[in-house]
Amino acid sequence: MSRADGVRMRGCKEAQTVNPRGSVWIEENKLLSDGDAHQQATQVQPQKLTLTLRTGEPQTFNMKFKRVSSSEVILENSQLPQGVSINFESICKNGMEGTDEDGRKCSDVSIGDEVTFKISIKSQKCELRGMPESIKIKPLGFTEEVEVVLNFICECPCSDMGEPNSDKCEGHGTFKCGVCQCNEGRVGHLCKCSTENMDTEDMDANCRKDNGTDICSNNGDCLCGTCECKKRNNPSEIYSGKYCECDNFNCDRSGNKLCGGHGRCECRVCVCDVNYTGSACDCSLDTSTCLAKNGQICNGRGTCECGVCKCTDPKFQGPTCEICPTCPGVCAQHKACVECRAFRTGEKKDTCEQDCDYFALTKVKDTSDLPMPPFNQDFRLMHCKERNDDDSWFFFTIRVDTKEVHVVDQPGAIIPARSANLMERGVSSSPSIFMFGLNQWLGVMCCLTTFSVLVPLFTR
Repeated sequence: MSRADGVRMRGCKEAQTVNPRGSVWIEENKLLSDGDAHQQATQVQPQKLTLTLRTGEPQTFNMKFKRVSSSEVILENSQLPQGVSINFESICKNGMEGTDEDGRKCSDVSIGDEVTFKISIKSQKCELRGMPESIKIKPLGFTEEVEVVLNFICECPCSDMGEPNSDKCEGHGTFKCGVCQCNEGRVGHLCKCSTENMDTEDMDANCRKDNGTDICSNNGDCLCGTCECKKRNNPSEIYSGKYCECDNFNCDRSGNKLCGGHGRCECRVCVCDVNYTGSACDCSLDTSTCLAKNGQICNGRGTCECGVCKCTDPKFQGPTCEICPTCPGVCAQHKACVECRAFRTGEKKDTCEQDCDYFALTKVKDTSDLPMPPFNQDFRLMHCKERNDDDSWFFFTIRVDTKEVHVVDQPGAIIPARSANLMERGVSSSPSIFMFGLNQWLGVMCCLTTFSVLVPLFTR
């Protein structure tokens, strides 16, 4: 038997029976805009609505979000009143739908994309509530939010009787139908204010910023012409300002940290620590991480942006733009230092300790012990053949990224066939090795030419 049937059985006439239903009333519904990230834009729609809830009957509305810069959208809500539940369903790009916790978010939202969230709010039980409740729903990390005012249908419409001088009205009004009807000389929704020293025509005007429509920026209550900012569940999150227009938790984030962990949030703007900049304080001004071994910023081949080198010369790469796999002369560049470190000879033997401590040196017995690149050829590993002061060949390898050097301990060693083949295939770009291969080719051609001349002589 339904509740309505029970009422009729008790003799109530149908014309005198009230059966209130829940409802959704949109109060503020600005259209979504197409502004960019540097202009004020409306990204959330609607902005304010009122739900009337009857126990066990959910009320549903659609919340739209339009992003002005690429991001993932995750919805969060303020603390729910006791006995109230909320459910999210997302309709993201390409019609992708999410429910439960996935219903709170949409990923890969590009600039200009519009996504929709279907939000249902239900009152599980009806407790005596003197005033409407209010909750906020907003995208994580954004300032725009949807204010949802909740009215509860718990009883039949109130009677004409009220509670005079009620404690709920500070003893200065009659509490009737869930609101205070103030006594003469008192104003305010709780009758807290006296009219003796106040202009009662528009007491809330002092609580509106720039003659706007929002009372205390929707983040507080106007009490006797002064904003009293709301308290957050997290005591470290604070609303502030004359109109409660500021807070310390709605600033840009980086790495999921407020102000990137390198600043503080003041009135929704990050105030960065020393040596950091950017809207989320995620750009380091320290250039020490961009210094090359020659003391130049990014080796003079790039710019230092937020502590990271951006190489402007396409031939150079690496964390400080010092690696140039295709540059000629790598072997010749390091020849003098390898010679003085390995054999204590050469043009740098007297300044070796000062000039040549930039690489790690490993001696090997012969060329077969030199590191070899993989079959796909690692062009960071250079095979080199150079002449020393005694006009003898010495062989070494160098990694252009880590500056690791392997050198054959005895000058004049014979290079193995595999190393020769690698050089011929172009593993090393050193002119010395190119000349070594050229000399071999010229020697063979010389022998062939001599043979072709002598054979006719002996056959005559």
